Amino acid sequence: MMKEDFSSIAFLDYFSDIEDPRLDRHKLYPLNEIFLTILCAKICDAESWEDIQDFGEAKIEFLKQYLPYENGIPSHDTFSRVFSLINPKQFKICLVV
Repeated sequence: MMKEDFSSIAFLDYFSDIEDPRLDRHKLYPLNEIFLTILCAKICDAESWEDIQDFGEAKIEFLKQYLPYENGIPSHDTFSRVFSLINPKQFKICLVV
């Protein structure tokens, strides 16, 4: 299957203005990989951060068709922590516009 590049995933463009609040040394997982994993997992009825992690681990080859996932899938704690740090106003604007 042909590997897609980041620009082919149009929904990620909606989130490109969200500032990544993490320190550079703590960015093992790019925000676009976190957002793609969360979206796909939620579409498949994931209800918790653990479900999202499990989905990502089970579907890593599918996800790698779109983004590199060089460091694999984040832990459920990482998903939770990163999402809690994102500015909710910025996130809302991305969803409303």
